[in-house]
Amino acid sequence: MILPLFKHELRSCLLPTSIIAAVVVLYAVVIIGMYDPELGESLALMRDAMPELFAAFGMADQGTTLLEFVVNYLHGFLLVVLPLVLVAVLVSRLVVRHIERGSISYLLAQPVSRARLMLSQAGVLALCLVLLMAVLTASELACAHAMFPGEIGAADLVAVNVATLCLWVFLSGACWAGACALPSVTAARWAGVAVCSLFILVQMLSGVGDELSWLGDITPLALLDPLGVAFGEAGAVAGAVVLAISGIVLFALGIAAFARRDLSV
Repeated sequence: MILPLFKHELRSCLLPTSIIAAVVVLYAVVIIGMYDPELGESLALMRDAMPELFAAFGMADQGTTLLEFVVNYLHGFLLVVLPLVLVAVLVSRLVVRHIERGSISYLLAQPVSRARLMLSQAGVLALCLVLLMAVLTASELACAHAMFPGEIGAADLVAVNVATLCLWVFLSGACWAGACALPSVTAARWAGVAVCSLFILVQMLSGVGDELSWLGDITPLALLDPLGVAFGEAGAVAGAVVLAISGIVLFALGIAAFARRDLSV
């Protein structure tokens, strides 16, 4: 890792990370505040009136505990889409923009290997995701403790969020691999995001009706079961581990592809 480059790129990525973190925390606070029996009955009526719509956004089951409520209304859709937006922005800043503007030639002129260069960039992306999850977890715990003391266990919430972080690693790995390997700037910027968006759309379609439910089993998102991880289910833990390892492998493949790439600089 190149420490000066890492610090420089981290500073440039903190603003978009802070913006997404603020939005995510806002949603988390609102959703935790919605955990109310009377409002829960209203949500149930809405869900019964539009079951396909709620299922498409991963909100088919309200749950009976605060942890289940948060996972259903926050982790099913919002904590997949919003981090993907951040990943798209950061991958563009860390990889694609340097190639597009030609500043990659300056970076490659330094007496360091391409692999070490891209490892530094990947480290910035990974740290930003970890910071986002740390801020989210702290905010959720503080808000839940203030509004509903004793309703949610810190260890269970951390387990849920770690499982979700494993999904983020996979999504960022897919975007990273595309950005590093594809020669076209447009394709490099959007191919990985498009693939991840397709996974999300397919997952949403799987909840529309029983005839499409099988679609939910053909995307990597099916491996994510945050509540299962919190409850210690072996299959859920294995799914989260597979997502994390797959993301790390995609990062490594992207770095390897960039190291062999002809950049014409």
